[in-house]
Amino acid sequence: MESKLSNNFSRDGYLTGLDVLTDEEVAYFLKSFLAYEERLGGKVTGAYRFKSHLLLPWMYKLVTHPKILEIVKQIFGPDILCWSTDLFPKDPGTGKECAWHQDATYVGMDPPDALTVWVALTESNLQNGCVQFSKESHLKGQMEHTKTFADNSMLLYGQEIPVDVDKSTVVHAVLKPGQASVHHIMTVHASGPNKGDGRRIGIAVRYCGAYIKQQQGIGDSAMLVCGKDHGNFPLEPTPVVEFGPDEVEAHKKAVGAVGPEDRIKAQ
Repeated sequence: MESKLSNNFSRDGYLTGLDVLTDEEVAYFLKSFLAYEERLGGKVTGAYRFKSHLLLPWMYKLVTHPKILEIVKQIFGPDILCWSTDLFPKDPGTGKECAWHQDATYVGMDPPDALTVWVALTESNLQNGCVQFSKESHLKGQMEHTKTFADNSMLLYGQEIPVDVDKSTVVHAVLKPGQASVHHIMTVHASGPNKGDGRRIGIAVRYCGAYIKQQQGIGDSAMLVCGKDHGNFPLEPTPVVEFGPDEVEAHKKAVGAVGPEDRIKAQ
């Protein structure tokens, strides 16, 4: 049976202002994130921005948080994979931003039943560059993107849609710490630079229905976090020890990354 939440998501392509973490949980995850940064020399860069749920048991706790999984299950059903985790700290004064784009552009999901849950660990608002969505844009199909490789882009290829987005469709996902937004992999979204005084810290968790397939040759792995596996992705192991040898190897295999001792090369 469809829920109001899933109906709104299907209609608009996004949800926002969802309460998922308690104040105590926010403090725990923020402290853990800052410790991760410190371990990596003060900044998370390169491959360590991605799939850190394979390295860090605390990130695995976030990925499998019951309130977050309940949202995803209402949209895609009981069988859920975590396809990736991305870390998005945005410091003031750096000019870093994300141009208008679709997450679906280079991932080849078929059908495109995947989404991002963006969890705020600090305030995320207009001043510090919160995520913004173009309402109902997920219904327009895959759009052409240009790879700009811009220095100020937080995206891997600096990708952007080379057309203007209708301002009347734009919705800003203003979030308090512990709140989340959710957007479809086809939803056009962006975020501006941090013009505030403090950091904007959020964690993007990418989920998909276990029933979907990926285009041949891309080769992503995924972690089963709910329900049963459908055999469409190589499955990733659960982390037990932070930066343990098995965890480091699993992360390296999943992202094609170098080990922690070669962190500078991964930047």
